[in-house]
Amino acid sequence: MKLGYLGPQGSYSYEAAKLYASKAELVPMGNFYEIMESVEDGSIDEGILPIENSTEGAVTPVMDGLLKTEKAKIIGEIVLPIHHNLMSYGDNIEEIKYIYSHPQAIEQCREYFRRYIPKASLIACESTSTACAKAREKGRGYGAIANGEAAAIYDLNILKSKIQDNFLNQTRFVIISKEQLLDCILCKTSIAFAFSDDRPGSLYKVLREFANMDINLTRIESRPAKTEIGKYIFYIDFMGNPKDNIVKETLYKIEEMTIFLKILGTY
Repeated sequence: MKLGYLGPQGSYSYEAAKLYASKAELVPMGNFYEIMESVEDGSIDEGILPIENSTEGAVTPVMDGLLKTEKAKIIGEIVLPIHHNLMSYGDNIEEIKYIYSHPQAIEQCREYFRRYIPKASLIACESTSTACAKAREKGRGYGAIANGEAAAIYDLNILKSKIQDNFLNQTRFVIISKEQLLDCILCKTSIAFAFSDDRPGSLYKVLREFANMDINLTRIESRPAKTEIGKYIFYIDFMGNPKDNIVKETLYKIEEMTIFLKILGTY
């Protein structure tokens, strides 16, 4: 099996991929959209994507991308503890002037840098492992935020460990594939939907249907529809399988209330 992840080797996605499928052929990719497109066109069998962090919330490019997939669906999930480290080719933290990392990692350590290295420039790049490669190439005065394994891979010194603002920091990853789960007993389903116009009680009526059927919601998010101010797309995760009559009836009622309803996956 070919499993695509946000590379290169040493990223948190790489760690999650190894944890999810240690015997798979791990294929590094440059961005989240490339992973989704490769699953869609069959270049890889599955892809692993970070979708939610306990500190920074939703990974919005992934949410937006999943909305556009035609064949790929979520088939699984995995939660990875995230411990960030400040590392550099040099060995003196006072020399650090520039720090590379993925935007999510930077935001998850924002308070640390505000308090201890306020003058350092924080520079976003494609992944934490790419950040390590850049810091190694640039030399002393440049740092990266990444995991401990990345330090070994890129021959960097860990100057400060566990710099994340939230010590219970976790990231939830989802696995996508064109091959769907045929059956599951304790299922979670992810959906996305939007309303045709803004009316009082629209979202309440959707949530009421879940409550009336005693269906437990595990996550709810909203994202701008990218059309005009006030238009949103809602994402909900709930416990249940669309094949079950109760869930099927609930989704039918919600579909009647919305302009579109997409099932992102059952897993």
